[in-house]
Amino acid sequence: MEWVPAVYALAVLGYAALLDVRFREVPPRYWVLTGVPGALISVPIHLLSYDFKVLAVYYLASIIVVAIVYVMYRFCMIGGADVLALTLISVLAPIRPGSFIPFIYLVILYSAMPALAYQAYSGFKICGSLDIKCVARLKYRVKAGKLLGGEEFKWWLVDVEDGCSIDEDLKSAIAKASKGDPEAYILASPGHPYVAHLAIGYAIALALGDLPVFWVLGFLTG
Repeated sequence: MEWVPAVYALAVLGYAALLDVRFREVPPRYWVLTGVPGALISVPIHLLSYDFKVLAVYYLASIIVVAIVYVMYRFCMIGGADVLALTLISVLAPIRPGSFIPFIYLVILYSAMPALAYQAYSGFKICGSLDIKCVARLKYRVKAGKLLGGEEFKWWLVDVEDGCSIDEDLKSAIAKASKGDPEAYILASPGHPYVAHLAIGYAIALALGDLPVFWVLGFLTG
């Protein structure tokens, strides 16, 4: 029974990942419609499976992460769906059976792999090569016309002087940043489907747990 919440959360994140990849948006009502019944199922299972004090520690560790990412959201560093996805994980699956590290930490750690791969792919489209100095940049100076004319740049984010670029329509953000000049260079960054990254990280964490982490730590410490 203790695996039921984790598997349920995987299904919820999996569908949300498809929405994020296709639309870069997951409706808030989706998290409510899936999260509320998930919590009603998961919390009682956790209470029956673990000591209350232990469970409270894991929930607290998860809530700290959610609080941090919410602050990041308020500063326009991530999207609202990313916060809701992590909130769902923290409530439904604070513990992975057989692992010591809180599950949400493992998810974030493993989600770095698809995030780095996507960043390299996005950088390649600008750099034309896999030169590490180029593809590792978080932001690029790009001609406004290039961003407007390429379907591959559909989900990129443009730096604007005021407002939150995550919530800006791309064409409006480009017009604002370039002052209507298609030849102007503006700062832009790849728009990551972070919910999809989290879903992949979640699947890896569910399959492997924290064994790779302790293996690496053991190797580094000799």
